[in-house]
Amino acid sequence: MTGFSKLNVVWRLIIGFTALFAVTTSVSVYSMIKLNEFNGASAYMLELGDRLIEHKERLSDALLSELSYEKKYAISRDPAFRDGFVKAGKDFTTHLAGASAIADTLGSKEILDNIARQHSRYRALIEEEATNGGSGGARRPGWYRQEKEKAVEAMIEEIKNLQLYVEDDMKHRIEGLAKAGTRALRIGLIMAGLSLLFGILIAAAIILSITRPLSVIKRKTRKISSGNFEGPLDISSPPEIGHLAQALNLMCDRLKETDRMKSDFFSLMAHELRTPLSSMKGGIALLKRDAGGSHGQARGKVLAIMSEECNRLIELVNSLLDLSKMEAGIIDFNFASGDVKPIVQKAASEIEPLYAARSISFEFHEAGKIPPIMMDNERVLQVIRNLLGNAVKFTPDGGCIAVSLKAVAGGVEISIADSGTGIPEEDRAAIFDKYRQSTTQACSGTTGTGLGLAIAKHVIDAHGGRICVESQLGRGSTFTVFLPD
Repeated sequence: MTGFSKLNVVWRLIIGFTALFAVTTSVSVYSMIKLNEFNGASAYMLELGDRLIEHKERLSDALLSELSYEKKYAISRDPAFRDGFVKAGKDFTTHLAGASAIADTLGSKEILDNIARQHSRYRALIEEEATNGGSGGARRPGWYRQEKEKAVEAMIEEIKNLQLYVEDDMKHRIEGLAKAGTRALRIGLIMAGLSLLFGILIAAAIILSITRPLSVIKRKTRKISSGNFEGPLDISSPPEIGHLAQALNLMCDRLKETDRMKSDFFSLMAHELRTPLSSMKGGIALLKRDAGGSHGQARGKVLAIMSEECNRLIELVNSLLDLSKMEAGIIDFNFASGDVKPIVQKAASEIEPLYAARSISFEFHEAGKIPPIMMDNERVLQVIRNLLGNAVKFTPDGGCIAVSLKAVAGGVEISIADSGTGIPEEDRAAIFDKYRQSTTQACSGTTGTGLGLAIAKHVIDAHGGRICVESQLGRGSTFTVFLPD
């Protein structure tokens, strides 16, 4: 069954129809063979009976001619009658030999042997009578005539028996043929019934092998529609349905991942929105209490905090909008040939206060002549900012960040290395998904939306480049961006 389960629907149907064709052909061939046997037996019986009857008639005619010529010769002693007698005897012998040659039963052969013996006796009596001159010698008068009559009567009786035997034999043969026909019909019906049953079983097996996995898939889709994505499908089915089951399993995994990402998104957004909104709510409450403006310095500080939190919310919303547009493929890129080095330097200068305040050393390396590349300056700057921001965020105080820029075959490569905590291997592919953060980030309590790297990957993909990460726990991470020229 293992081999059969790997067959696709087309091959299953081909094998099923081939088996049915083979069974049907076997029944047809058997019927044709039996019909041919019946036809042959019928033709043989008819031919045999007709020929034996024909020889019987000729034997009768030859015997009557022989008797007639013998009597005429006995009266007239005409040599012509003797010649006729001899010729009639030869004809009798010829027809007797012909009948013996086609006789195929012991009964018919025995009758023909009896006729041959009586005819030989009849001829011997005539020869003996002719030799003795008709006087009979020591025999009583009329003895030869009586013996010849007995021999002739015996031959006539055996010839009649031959006809009766042939007719009776034909009757028995026809009855045997009828019985054989009945048996053949019974066997044919049994074979037809078995072939029909076999065909039904094959059809049922093929139908069940298709409908059963489809029923399982149907039940699985109902579970999916109710939100249950657990339990992958593992069914024995044709390859076409197996591929459908694999696609359904993949869809379940994607839906499960989407459902988890949705939960992560709501959790993340709730966390990201709660802090700035709480700060803004608290600041508004303070401003209400100081409606007279008696604490001018504190008022200015509160407004600065509120402004910073508003900017944070606006940045979060803009990131969500940018990512949505990128996923929908409707964001516009302004590609133009330019030098990537000033962009990297600009991003580094923007974060200088952050790494300087934490005594983090910064290194910049340039290898070879950097060729101009086709890029959207603002989007590439956004990517470099995000990568440098993450490097500063996850590098401990007193650590090191190194940026290298070099020309490679087909474009430019930008590497940003830090001496932070590193990224576990199981998280390296997932960190480029939206709303995903590495476990080290979650454990360290570092805040973030999980959108930066997802946006960076979309931007680099739109440029026809690639972004990847190499990392070791406790030794830091290196993000590498390749942009084609």
